[in-house]
Amino acid sequence: MADIRCGNRDHENITYHRDTATVRVCFSTIETWACSWLVPVYFEEDGETGTRECGGLSWNLPNGRGYECENGHDHIYCEVRAAEGWDYAADPDEAGLLAGRGVHPVAMDGTGIEINPAAMTYAMRG
Repeated sequence: MADIRCGNRDHENITYHRDTATVRVCFSTIETWACSWLVPVYFEEDGETGTRECGGLSWNLPNGRGYECENGHDHIYCEVRAAEGWDYAADPDEAGLLAGRGVHPVAMDGTGIEINPAAMTYAMRG
């Protein structure tokens, strides 16, 4: 929960951060930008769901592998993923296709993911 008021922005755009480490990043010389990850949002008025950009403070990881945001979203650059032999998969089918090509699949949140054996077999054939 973002609840630390940051004084590094103008009064029109008051910013709140989740912890003091993020406030330090905001005040540092590190280049920052608004996180563009799409996150779900629920509209109580009509019970519909949609998406919006996260908007949290983002910055490059110090090791050059990618970037992260104050709300826990991170992304590893494709060149790094290729060199390390893994890639993101959105669902078991995509995970199976990656595994069939010798690429270790990882869920979009960085955890393990179920592999569809039929998709893996299909990818191994071609």
